[in-house]
Amino acid sequence: MDYTLQQLRYLVAVAEHGNISAAARSLYTSQPGVSAAVAHLERVFGIQCFVRHHAKGISLTPAGRSFVATARNLLLHAEDLLRHANELNQSAQGVLTIGCFYTISPFFLPRILQKLRKKYPGIDVQIREGDTDQLQQSLLNGLIEVALLYDLGLDRSLSKLEVTSFNPYVLLPKHDKLAKRSSVRLADLVDKPLILFDRPQSREYLLSLFAVAGKQPTIAQRTSNFELVRGLVAAGFGYSILNLRPKIDRSYDGSSVACVPVVGNARGLPVVLASVAASKLTRRAIAFIDVCTSTLKR
Repeated sequence: MDYTLQQLRYLVAVAEHGNISAAARSLYTSQPGVSAAVAHLERVFGIQCFVRHHAKGISLTPAGRSFVATARNLLLHAEDLLRHANELNQSAQGVLTIGCFYTISPFFLPRILQKLRKKYPGIDVQIREGDTDQLQQSLLNGLIEVALLYDLGLDRSLSKLEVTSFNPYVLLPKHDKLAKRSSVRLADLVDKPLILFDRPQSREYLLSLFAVAGKQPTIAQRTSNFELVRGLVAAGFGYSILNLRPKIDRSYDGSSVACVPVVGNARGLPVVLASVAASKLTRRAIAFIDVCTSTLKR
């Protein structure tokens, strides 16, 4: 398209004022700029819109009259499009597609969405769960607008807002002697069998805790199922290191577990809201972020 809406606005203004100078004054621009825009449109579309009268202004040709009417209609549609876009951005209603890290979602999303529905009943949230790589790709592809996930290896093109952080703890069988302690060092665990929560990013984070402490864990089992980790620990097959803690210290089968904080240089795991830095968030996404922040603040 070899013309702009601004050039069409100049054309319509000239037709309405019957004079290029008057049109330029009404548009707060220069007379040569208006003349150039009109000449450009006439050249691009191959029609003569105006007849120039020496010292008496200009008048529309029959073709020009029809062309200006179409241009005016196009400008009205352009204004409607802009108005619609503003409504989408400013109105906290409509469909919002979000992403959430699969282990985080059952802990927090129900409560977040309950508060969101109460405060913004017009927002219809669609959920996509996944790991870090899947959620990042969905953000970059425009499939989701915002994601709640751990701050682990996120792409630099994403902006992020930390909403909370979780320190690691040791999950132990209830009868283990370490379960009675107020805290545990990683050095106390290296000879015990580790039930590793084996998911991308989560796995690397957990193993890095031992690396920082200069220790090497004894991995007995690997599983990507969060509740199976808890079940195996409760059954006495070993211990695990986790960050998220359910309200009830029991596995699915009712067996008890103990949660003991890790001391030392074990870094916590930040949870962030991520979005594409180059994209402007809709009002729906901003509302979701506000509710998340207020719900998860510690």
